[in-house]
Amino acid sequence: MADDIYLSIVIPCKNQAVVAKKTLEDIVEYSKKAKFEMEVLFCDGNSSDNSAEVAESFRGKIKNLHVFHESILQRGHHFTGKGAAVKAGMSKASGEIRMFMDADSSTPIKEIDKLLPYFDKGYDVVMGSRYTSKPLPATNSTLRALGKAIKEVFEVLIYGHSKSNTMIEKQGRIRQLISRGGNLVFVVLLGQGFADTRCGFKAYTKDAAETLFALQELPGFGFDTEILVIAKKYKYKIIEVPVEWHNDAEDSTVTIGDGFKTFNEIFKIKWNNFRGRYNENR
Repeated sequence: MADDIYLSIVIPCKNQAVVAKKTLEDIVEYSKKAKFEMEVLFCDGNSSDNSAEVAESFRGKIKNLHVFHESILQRGHHFTGKGAAVKAGMSKASGEIRMFMDADSSTPIKEIDKLLPYFDKGYDVVMGSRYTSKPLPATNSTLRALGKAIKEVFEVLIYGHSKSNTMIEKQGRIRQLISRGGNLVFVVLLGQGFADTRCGFKAYTKDAAETLFALQELPGFGFDTEILVIAKKYKYKIIEVPVEWHNDAEDSTVTIGDGFKTFNEIFKIKWNNFRGRYNENR
């Protein structure tokens, strides 16, 4: 891959051909205005539709396009989830800044312009957030984070959504309860103080990406939380930045069952951390 890439865009995808096409079209338009070199790493998780073929059709439109398929292996395990897809893409990326975004463009690519300036301010991880109206540096105050998380759960129960929610199109009460309830659990069990761990729009410096994703163990949705646990362990400088976000309930692949999986993933993270799986010299 080219040595002069500034921004690597990793897109995990499974059975999202229609929305992925729109996302790639948006990237084509964005690239025409960008003042830096980009690459796109489209990671298809064994889609049963034509997602991979759609991505392949953009060769020639996107200068540095790489399409990876299910046959990519990670640590001897098949490509089996969003986390595995992102990990595979990050392992192939060459940019100075490496990001991932959801295939449905819930947060459109143009929002990366809000994140990039923070790397010049010394941040290592810059997270898009749906639950803050202003830039929010990571806090080490678990008590403050706990109070905020409890408040948001009660707001969802009473009003149907958290008052800190900045989404243009609000998710339903159940989806938000899963989100805010999960966030409360992250604070209680993992000591995390983030407003929005699961927004699918995050960027990392080259150094942070190479360290964090090499240590990633979880192949599913829980990888987001796992990466942040590792990032805090290594004292990377993290900030959340409000981004535009559109909910598309029809195309969403997240279910209530995924909320229950969160608990299992949290205990796996704690167990992995206890066993030293997140140590660089393991």
